[in-house]
Amino acid sequence: MEAMSPEEFLKRLSDHREAFWEKMTAERKSYGAEKPLSPEIILRRLQFGVVMERKAAEVSAPWVSRLPELELQHCLSEYVANELKHASILRKRIAELKGDPDVLWNNPLTELKQLWDFHAALGSFCELFASVQYGHEEFFPRTSKSFIERVEPIDSQTASIYRDTLLADEAGHEWLAPEILRRYATDANTQQRCLDALQTGCELFGRAIQSFNRTMPA
Repeated sequence: MEAMSPEEFLKRLSDHREAFWEKMTAERKSYGAEKPLSPEIILRRLQFGVVMERKAAEVSAPWVSRLPELELQHCLSEYVANELKHASILRKRIAELKGDPDVLWNNPLTELKQLWDFHAALGSFCELFASVQYGHEEFFPRTSKSFIERVEPIDSQTASIYRDTLLADEAGHEWLAPEILRRYATDANTQQRCLDALQTGCELFGRAIQSFNRTMPA
């Protein structure tokens, strides 16, 4: 294929991502992802969050020094710091609820490990940002809003953590992935690799979410 303009390229990525979101939303209903919350399910959701936040930081951190511009290095380092902060906040809340903060970190689901092993093996920061920050991380605010609405009557402190810290911080760096992709994914080969990375990342994310929800307490 010929190289696309930055806006055409971002639209192609968005179209693939949104098509997967529609597919995943339909599948989530089939395996009860929105089942009524219990203290055990809330705890499991927090434990899953620890892995997602910590792994996002872990796979992104090595690329800070590889970004050509100091401005973007600074912004990516802030993103990494925020993800680690979120993991720490979630771990603290899990401990307050008398749970094990690291149970999924130390004993990862196979599908969750496959997801993050894929991200760790990507060969460029453009592919990583297409797959993670511009890809399945875009689903986090959508699923979190539903979680907040359902958890608020049961556990207002956990709801506040998601609403006032995690979602607020996510909104602060939403511009970073599209900016990196506009600046550096400018040739046809890089754009195709980014599209492939996003599609594979979304598929692996969907499998991880499905596996996670099927292991939820009854």
